[in-house]
Amino acid sequence: MSTNKILSVNNLSTHFALPDGTLKAVDGVSFDVNERQTVGIIGESGCGKSVTAQSIMRIVPKPGQISSGSIEFTKSGQNPTDLVGLEKDGKTIRSIRGGEISMIFQEPLTSLSPVHTVGDQITEMLLLHSTNDQAEAKDIAIDMLDRVGISNPQLRFDELPHQLSGGMRQRAMIAMALSCKPSILIADEPTTALDVTVQAQIIELLQNLQDELGMAIMYITHDLGVICEIADIVHVMYLGKIVESASTKEIFHNPLHPYTRRLLASIPKLGTSGRGTKLDAIRGNVPVPLNLPAQCGFQSRCNEIIDGVCNLKVPSLVDMGNEHYVRCFLHSEEEEKTYA
Repeated sequence: MSTNKILSVNNLSTHFALPDGTLKAVDGVSFDVNERQTVGIIGESGCGKSVTAQSIMRIVPKPGQISSGSIEFTKSGQNPTDLVGLEKDGKTIRSIRGGEISMIFQEPLTSLSPVHTVGDQITEMLLLHSTNDQAEAKDIAIDMLDRVGISNPQLRFDELPHQLSGGMRQRAMIAMALSCKPSILIADEPTTALDVTVQAQIIELLQNLQDELGMAIMYITHDLGVICEIADIVHVMYLGKIVESASTKEIFHNPLHPYTRRLLASIPKLGTSGRGTKLDAIRGNVPVPLNLPAQCGFQSRCNEIIDGVCNLKVPSLVDMGNEHYVRCFLHSEEEEKTYA
């Protein structure tokens, strides 16, 4: 795997100005993505995973906006481009979005236009980024539909999204995202609404296309089983922050943060639970990141809280060695210096 950095997110904060205060959906997040690398981002709903992806794509919905930080994209042989400094709908970001960085969304039926054929939507992407020839764009689109495993791609090219099954729609979404051969693919819960057989097919498809096209993948999910299978490095997010980061093997064999350990403990295990046995779920819910006090975000749900510390200070993300980072007072007394 290449060690050439293609994307560098540095101290990214994306906030939503609401009548009741500032909602900090993403709060000081930093990570890198190398060429051909698969980076997993995990956490419960409401932890900031999707807003992080939207920030990279520069499609954060109003009233949200990036309040600080940088997102540097480095195309091979060129100087880094800070995506935060670009106009949200300007020519430069439009050439990168969809062309160099593509995204697969959670629900293709709501992401694809219901009144345009699948083929028209893929060729529109190609005509915007790759070619001015309509016939060539159609040929590429049909070929990509075939490569993602859609049967009879010539027929599917002229069909509307609602005429396809859920698995076929997701494959069509992947075909559109990969039609311009992006450097980075952001997959935001791409298999959530699919049955397990189709999920496995989609994951295998993404891995095969990654090898073929040489792209990096940023895979966002709450499914730890998927992450274990495909990711090289894992970032665990909670309440808008990265609370633990390490290689996939390290995360699964030596989790340090209580939240990561609770996530792993909540995975159903075959052959170990009898009928009527409850899952080992994490108590409580992710707090709304609005007007939060200066304390560890997980302290209200943590079984290992240090009273007088975790509820009064914000822990810093520290290196525990072997590129394993954790944000927890159980492992370091260091406080976050930039909390505001």
